[in-house]
Amino acid sequence: MVTVRLRTEVDLDSCVEILSNVYAKDGYPVEGTSYAHRFLQDGLQRAWVAAHGNTIIGHVAIGNATEGDPAVILWRKLYPNEPIVVLERLFVDPKHRGSGAATGLIQAVEAWSRQEGTRLILFALSKDQVAIRLYGRLGWTRFGTVPFSYGDGQLMDAVCFCSPDLESA
Repeated sequence: MVTVRLRTEVDLDSCVEILSNVYAKDGYPVEGTSYAHRFLQDGLQRAWVAAHGNTIIGHVAIGNATEGDPAVILWRKLYPNEPIVVLERLFVDPKHRGSGAATGLIQAVEAWSRQEGTRLILFALSKDQVAIRLYGRLGWTRFGTVPFSYGDGQLMDAVCFCSPDLESA
């Protein structure tokens, strides 16, 4: 059975190891994992992990809505006054996909956002079709596609989503 709980400092090394496995399989994050500890700490308000028994198998975080995030830029153009935070750093160990970990992590973040009265947004790169289908299946609304720049001027489409209405859950 998969459980979801707030991430602690003790979990960080396990999350970095899983992120390396995810990068090897899926190329996430596109910038690589040489700064994985910083990637999993900087700019985040809080983070959760999914565990199977005592083994960490997944991760998700809430980040601040910064103007460098393509989903934030688009959302602010469409809805300039609505408070938002960003769902980010979602990944599940490839050996544990299909376990319900990603769904459990997203549901934990959604519960937090309802409690806080804040809408969640995110972007998924067009190459990550499994994630895009998951967000759709969980009732997230696609609100646009914008270019995402990374590396040495590489571009890829970023598909932007917002969480279900706060009142509808």
